[in-house]
Amino acid sequence: MTHAPAASNQSTLSLSHSASVRDIRVDLAAVHRLAAREGLHEGTWNHVSARVPGHPGYIAMSPELTHWSLVRASDVIVLGSAGEVALGAGRPDESAWAIHAPIYAARPDIGCVLHTHMPHATALTLRKKFHFEERAEQHAAAFYRKVAYFDEYDGVVLDLTQGAAMAKALGSKSVLFLRNHGVLLVDRELGAGYTRLYTLERACLFQVLAGTGGHELAPMSEAAAARVAALDDAEPRDSFRAMKRVLDAQEPDYRL
Repeated sequence: MTHAPAASNQSTLSLSHSASVRDIRVDLAAVHRLAAREGLHEGTWNHVSARVPGHPGYIAMSPELTHWSLVRASDVIVLGSAGEVALGAGRPDESAWAIHAPIYAARPDIGCVLHTHMPHATALTLRKKFHFEERAEQHAAAFYRKVAYFDEYDGVVLDLTQGAAMAKALGSKSVLFLRNHGVLLVDRELGAGYTRLYTLERACLFQVLAGTGGHELAPMSEAAAARVAALDDAEPRDSFRAMKRVLDAQEPDYRL
C-alpha cells in the first residue's frame, strides 16, 4: 500500500476536538486491551477498525507495531477515505487497510471490522473439512445463518483486490472464516462487535474440544438456533460496557 499524504491541518484540528472521535478511540483502545486479556490477539499483529460517528469517510484503526496490551486511546489512528492519516502519530498496517477498506466500501450498514487470528477460530480454518457448526451450542447459535467462508489462502493480504474478494465472500453475513488464516467479524457497533468476537472464540473452543478424538457434534434444532440468534441482538453492547469497567479499575491508562 502506498500511504496517502497526511490530512490538512484544518481537518486534523476538527477531528482532534470531536467528542465522537475521542469516544471511538477510547472504545478501540478498550477492545485491544480486552482482547489481550482474553488471548484473542497476536501481540502487535491483527487489526480492528471502526467508522467515526459524525465524520463520514473517516475510520479509526489499530496503530501499526503497538502491542495490544499497551494500546491507549491516543495511539489509535484516524484515516481518511484514501487511507491518509488524519489524526495520530502512527500509520496503518499495510494488510489492515487492504482488508478493511474494501469491506467498508461494500457494507455501508456496518460500523466496525475486527480481524484476528484467535487460536480456536483459526484452528477450525486449518481443517480439511472447513466448517463452523452454527447449531453446536448456545454461543455458536448466536451466529446462526450469519457465517460465510473464504476458501482460498493466497498469502498475506497486501492489496485492495484481495480485500475486495473477502468482501464479496462475506456478502451480507457478519462472520467470515478465512481458510488457513483466521476470522473476520463485522458489526453495526464496536462494543457489540467485540462481545461477539469473544463469543465466537468461545464457540470455536467448545467445538475444538468436542471434536477431540473424532467425536461427532450433536447439533440443536434449527428452530432452537433461530431463537438464540434472535435473542443475541439485545445483549452485546451492555456486556462490553461491563467489560470496560474491569479496565477502568485495573488499566485506566487505556483512556489516555
